Amino acid sequence: MSNLKVGVIGLGPMGGNIANNLLQKQFHVVGFDLLADRMAALDEAGLTRATNPADVAAQADVLITSLPNAGALDAVINGDDGVLATDKPGQILIECSTLAVDQKIHAATQMAAKGKVLLDSPISATPAMFAKGMASVHVSGENSAYDTCVPIFEGFAASNFYVGEVGNGSKMKILANYLVHVHITAAAECMVLGEKAGLDPQQIYEVISQSAGTSRMFDIRGKMMANSDYREGGGTMFDVYEKDAGIITEFAASVKAPIDLYVVSRQRMNSAIAQGLGHLDTSAVCKAIENAAGVDRKLVD
Repeated sequence: MSNLKVGVIGLGPMGGNIANNLLQKQFHVVGFDLLADRMAALDEAGLTRATNPADVAAQADVLITSLPNAGALDAVINGDDGVLATDKPGQILIECSTLAVDQKIHAATQMAAKGKVLLDSPISATPAMFAKGMASVHVSGENSAYDTCVPIFEGFAASNFYVGEVGNGSKMKILANYLVHVHITAAAECMVLGEKAGLDPQQIYEVISQSAGTSRMFDIRGKMMANSDYREGGGTMFDVYEKDAGIITEFAASVKAPIDLYVVSRQRMNSAIAQGLGHLDTSAVCKAIENAAGVDRKLVD
């Protein structure tokens, strides 16, 4: 562990895992979330509760944020009780949210104006993958700040990569999410193709997961498709998907890059939402494709 005291702001599905992983590695962690029950869930693990983001900043050497949108990040940074209300020059903020590239650059500029440093550090993992120690972090910003924070990254993620200037971390996350979404849709179409050909879904999963065509997404979500059980990760995954899909398509348009496969995948995902599957994990796109193909398989609920 590091002697650095870490402050985590935003203790939802991702931030909660960050804090818990660090606490399990014996880091001193102070945390804050607008929802008190999220802080209470980490009491037993040893979390020190704070009253607001400024209180976290006052107590911690390094800050970590994992937030739902740019508005929440702005409030955490610039609010009356935000981190910039605490005068600690040189303090580092590891910003792990998935946001547009220009939003991260803007936040870094605001931090720099007050003598603080932002590392654009989005995480590639679902909450379930995170809990199983499978998260990867794409870090961008000041190299010296990254070097300082390596023990922290190693404390909550399986791997971390330094990718250059602020904004590059978010660009890498866009690429990772592109493949996640396309791989989920491709796995779903593959599963339904096999079903239509008379193959057993469980056997499809067992065989393909050991073949050259497998992927990390197939390994995790192919199993959910084989079981027709999409409850794990449900609740907000399609909401997160819709936000991320908007970021991906707008970024691709800004750099004038073709993303034909992604456009098709997005339409499949939209179909799943339209069919009332939005409360489940995004792998429920398999059920939407089954419905379109005339495959009647009962959902586990």
